[in-house]
Amino acid sequence: MSTTDHPEHEGGLALEQAMDWFMRLRDTPCEEDVVRQWEAWLRESEKHAAAWTRICRTWVALGERPAPLPSARPPLAPTASFVQRAGKERPFSRRRFGLAGAALLCLSLAVILFGTDLPLRFEADFRTGAGETLTTTLADGSRVTLAPESALSDAFDGTTRKVRLLEGEAYFEVTHDTTRPFVVTARDASVRVLGTAFSVRDTGHGTRVELARGAVELRWTDATGDTAMALAPGDAVTVDRSNGKADRSRVDPHDIALWREGRLSVTDQTLGDVVGLIQRQHPAWIVVAEADISALRVTGLYDLNDPDKALAALIAPFNLHLRPFSPYLRVISSR
Repeated sequence: MSTTDHPEHEGGLALEQAMDWFMRLRDTPCEEDVVRQWEAWLRESEKHAAAWTRICRTWVALGERPAPLPSARPPLAPTASFVQRAGKERPFSRRRFGLAGAALLCLSLAVILFGTDLPLRFEADFRTGAGETLTTTLADGSRVTLAPESALSDAFDGTTRKVRLLEGEAYFEVTHDTTRPFVVTARDASVRVLGTAFSVRDTGHGTRVELARGAVELRWTDATGDTAMALAPGDAVTVDRSNGKADRSRVDPHDIALWREGRLSVTDQTLGDVVGLIQRQHPAWIVVAEADISALRVTGLYDLNDPDKALAALIAPFNLHLRPFSPYLRVISSR
């Protein structure tokens, strides 16, 4: 038996191809040529079907998008049940599928690849993709810079200045107005200001606020009820989503939101959280293979203009390995 015929090698190759297809379909879920090529690959062998199922299940198990589908699923969605049918039932017919089926497939892919994030895409007034930033001026003259993979909605009128961070991170430079406080709400907390500069980030397991200048009042709910805290420049507070506890630390105000300049400065943060920040700049899926690696604490300054270089610098002090399995997958491991 040759090396290329070895079952383990074939399985690994199928997984790599499945991951490639997953990321391509995420980027272009309704591009007909891509979907047609994916369908052909899926029908080639049962190993391809099994690998596709495994990738979808792993993605969900890791807590990443896509979220699990609801019980009522459109037909031909690339889920485990669809893969089983593709291997056991009659071949897929594009003629039988037709335009209506193509529309359902696009919808199914959108639900699978974005999960519960799909409604967010319609709610957002401002949104960025991987590697993108966006600076916009709001109706009151305040400036907001969105980090990559972030979303924001605003609800301005004659009496209130309110915005909501739906996803990711945003840096705010708020125009002073004593009659209309500026309020930013996030999933775990809200920030009330009159005029200042600060960042708000959804870390995935909490909300982090870093104050560059001025003063803000942070509000959230913990086990005792509604809680408030005044922040001074250089304060960084993370509200834990699971228990409402707030962790307060200090950062250099000049290092806040350095991603606007293509750099990332972190102080005593977990390696897993920093990987998540670099992920926003990287087109590939970054996987940390072991839980104890994610818990390592890191401090450093990283170049976001070269995400792979940033990852290499991040893991170097711990003698970890970064493996580029494909253009769409990076794996960090201890061996």
